[in-house]
This record gives sequence, C-alpha cells and structure tokens, in this order.
Amino acid sequence: MDTKVGAGGTLATIGAGGIIAAADAAGMPLSVPMPFQNKIVLLEDTRVAGTTHIQGIDAIVHKLTVGAELRLEREPANLVDAWAIRVFAGNDRIGYVPADCNEVLARLMDGGKVLSAKLTGKEKLGNWHKLHMEVSLDD
Repeated sequence: MDTKVGAGGTLATIGAGGIIAAADAAGMPLSVPMPFQNKIVLLEDTRVAGTTHIQGIDAIVHKLTVGAELRLEREPANLVDAWAIRVFAGNDRIGYVPADCNEVLARLMDGGKVLSAKLTGKEKLGNWHKLHMEVSLDD
C-alpha cells in the first residue's frame, strides 16, 4: 500500500490497483506479470481422436509441424460425449481430445480455465494419422 497526501493535507491509502489505474489514466500503462504464472502440463502425451473422420486430413497434417500450437474448444452440445473438446490446428478441426481423458479438462474449461495444446508428434499408420499432443493449463 502506498500513502499519498490528499487535498487539505489528509492522507489517503491506495493499493496496487489504484497505482496501476492512475498510471494508465496518465498515459503510462504498467505491465504487471501474473504472480506465479505457470504452465502446468495436464496430459504429457495423448492422441488426437477422430482424425479418420476429418475431410482433407492428409493436406492438413502435411502442413503441421511438431511443436505447432493447437487450439482446444469445448463442445458441450455434443450428443455422444457431453465432455467433448474439439482440437484445431489454425482454423482446421483435426479431431477431439479422447473421451477417456477429457472430463477433467472439460470441467476446467467450463470453470473458465485456459487450456492450450501443442503437437508433439505425428505418424501415419496405414490410412490413419496418429497425432500426439501435450495439453497444458495456463495458470
């Protein structure tokens, strides 16, 4: 807490939020890092499920490189799996988080937590693209 002298010589106490707001109002925005911000790996290696059902998957996978960022999006209206989470590479849907490990992730997402994923490996087994990913909580 910082103390400043107000009008008439009175003392006023302002916290960090007040300091940040005052700096922003004066045109000097402050960048304050989140305390203890961490990437918490939730799934070190899981596959992307349902790749065989994606139209044009060969072309999509051909463009993907290991380390590529993947986007996760909840699909609570899914009639087959209420915990469904879609996996995207850019704007292309490439599949789903497997149903055997998606409930906790979906609950975190529904609670407002931000999850991220990255491609950790890819292989082609016959006509099937087996894509590996890591899923993390950005907290």
